[in-house]
Amino acid sequence: MTLWLNTFAICLTAASHATDVYISIDKDGNRIFSDTPSKESRTHKIKEISIIPAIKLPKKTTASPIEVNDIQSYEHLSINSPKAETHINRGELGNFIVTAQVSPALHDQDEAVLLYDGQELSSGKQLSWQISNADRGSHSLQVLIRQRDNKIEKISSSPQSIYVKR
Repeated sequence: MTLWLNTFAICLTAASHATDVYISIDKDGNRIFSDTPSKESRTHKIKEISIIPAIKLPKKTTASPIEVNDIQSYEHLSINSPKAETHINRGELGNFIVTAQVSPALHDQDEAVLLYDGQELSSGKQLSWQISNADRGSHSLQVLIRQRDNKIEKISSSPQSIYVKR
């Protein structure tokens, strides 16, 4: 027991004794820090390190976990119309309808999104979208299904190109 107390006392005194730090400036103007004093050095006062307590997080979260079955619940999503590589003629003024099909049916908590040239054009419960006055040239279409509340994508169709001739 005495040996243990002596060892503890030696460790305690070693930990409580801090080393002095000395600072000097060399011929190039650089500051030199050392634990050994020199003729040109002065004692450098070290400020105590600030301690900030950790934030306590609540044990329970209000967010509901996402079930793996929900994310992988769709088997198939495709664009039915217009078909890939379709040419839309001038007489139609660049107006056309995009329709998609999903299997199984769209869940209540999900939404269908139409991407037109990579940009979200519309989202909602419908699987049909009206495109009006589309510019001449090549355009990319893609449909995806995602959760409405957190925008997690569940399934997407293959992107396909269409061509508008005006």
